Amino acid sequence: MIVILGAGLAGLTAAHHLRRAGRDDVVILEREERAGGLCRSEHLDGYTFDYTGHYLHFRRPAIRDWVMGLAGDNIHEVTRKAWIYSHDVYTPYPFQANTFGLPPAVVRECLLGFIEAAIAAGPATGRGPAANDPGLNFEDWILATLGPGIAKHFMIPYNTKLWTIPPREMTTEWMGRFVPRPTIEEVVDGALIDRRDRPFGYNAHFLYPIAGGIQVLPDAIARGAGEIRLATVVTAIDPEKRELRLRDFDAPLVYETLITTMPLDGLVHMLDPLPDQVRAAGGRLRHNSVLSVNLGVAGRELSPHNWVYFPEPEFSFYRLGFPSNSSPRVAPPGASSVTAEVAFSAARPLDRAATVRQVKADLERIGILRRGERIEVEAIFEIPCAYVLYDHARRGAVDSIQAYLRSRGILSVGRYGAWEYSSMEDAITGGREAAELILNAEVKP
Repeated sequence: MIVILGAGLAGLTAAHHLRRAGRDDVVILEREERAGGLCRSEHLDGYTFDYTGHYLHFRRPAIRDWVMGLAGDNIHEVTRKAWIYSHDVYTPYPFQANTFGLPPAVVRECLLGFIEAAIAAGPATGRGPAANDPGLNFEDWILATLGPGIAKHFMIPYNTKLWTIPPREMTTEWMGRFVPRPTIEEVVDGALIDRRDRPFGYNAHFLYPIAGGIQVLPDAIARGAGEIRLATVVTAIDPEKRELRLRDFDAPLVYETLITTMPLDGLVHMLDPLPDQVRAAGGRLRHNSVLSVNLGVAGRELSPHNWVYFPEPEFSFYRLGFPSNSSPRVAPPGASSVTAEVAFSAARPLDRAATVRQVKADLERIGILRRGERIEVEAIFEIPCAYVLYDHARRGAVDSIQAYLRSRGILSVGRYGAWEYSSMEDAITGGREAAELILNAEVKP
C-alpha cells in the first residue's frame, strides 16, 4: 500500500498521478476534516477568504495545462497590481526598480547606492554576487547587489518583518526568481519615470479562480485522487516496520511506501526509532508563523490593488491583500475585502488580540478603513508553520533528514515536506515527481 500523509496540493497530486497510472492501492490520510491543506478557502456571509494569498503563476507549460484542464473556465488571468507603501506614498513593486514618487532624498540615496554597488561588482556582471553563494548571507547579498539605500529603505526592514529574523542570519539559496535583480537601466528608469503600468517580476500576471477561492484547485485534484481518509491523525511512524500509529485506532497501518507532505520538523518528532543525528537535525529546523486578519466591508472599494507590501516597522502587517480585486465573486456586490498578514515566531512573539486591534488601527491610519466604519465580516486565521527559515543550519539539516527518509522508503515532498520556500506550482510538481519515482521503481521498497 502507498500511504500519503496530507491532502494538500502535493499529496493530492501524487495520488492523482498514481491512480491515473493504475495504482489502486493508494490512500491519503488527512488530519483536517477537508482536503486542501493551506490551499483552502473559507466562505462567510458572501465573502471568500483564502488562508493568505494563493495566486497561480506558472513556469511549466505542462503543469499549467493540467491545472487549466481541471479547473476549466473557472480560472481567469489577472494583471498584477502589486505596490509598496513607504514614506507615506505608494510605489509599484518591486521597490528596487520603482523609486519614482518617493521623497527626492530617498530616491537619490537608493539610486547612488545601486550604482556604487554595480561599479564595485565590476564589468563582468555589474549585478553583484550570485544568489547561491554559500559563503554569503542575505544581508551581504542585498548590500553588494542593490546598495545601502535600497537595503535601508526596503529590503532589510521588509525581510526582517516577513521572516522575523535579520537577513544576516539567512542564506541566499531561497531567492531564485523571488527577488528581482534589475539592471542599472531599469533602476535609473524607475527613478525617473512613473512605470506603474509596466509590471516587473516573475508574477506580473497570475491566474485565480473566478468563484470559490483557491479551494477550487485542491477540490478539483481531489476528484481524481482516490481514497481520502479525513480527520485521521497519525501519532507515530515506525520507519523500520513501516507502520503508522493512528489516533482512535488500535491496530497499526502498514505501508509499502510513504509519501509525506507534513512539515519536516513535525515528521521527525513522529519517527521512532530514529538515529540521534537525524533527530538532532530536526531540532535545527526553524519556521515562522502568520496571523491572517480578514475583513469584509460593504458599500465601497477599499483599494485598487491586489496586494501591498509594508516595509516600515511601525505597521503591524508586512503585507495587505485585497481578494475582491482578484475575483469578482469573492465578495458580495458592492463590497470589498482585505487580508492583513502578520508574521511571528519564537524570535518575535505575538499577542493575538492586541495584534488584531493594531491591524485595524493601522488600516485606519493609512485610509483603508474609515474610523467607525462597520465591518461586515471578520475572520482570523492562524498558520502555525508558514514560511521556512533559510538560516545557515537549514541545508545541512534537511539533507541529513532527507537522506535517512529516502533510505527507509519515505518521500517527503511539498512546501513543508521538502522544507522550502516555493509556489503552488512547485508543490504540484513535487507531488507529480514523487509519483513518478514510485512508478519508475526508484524508491526503495
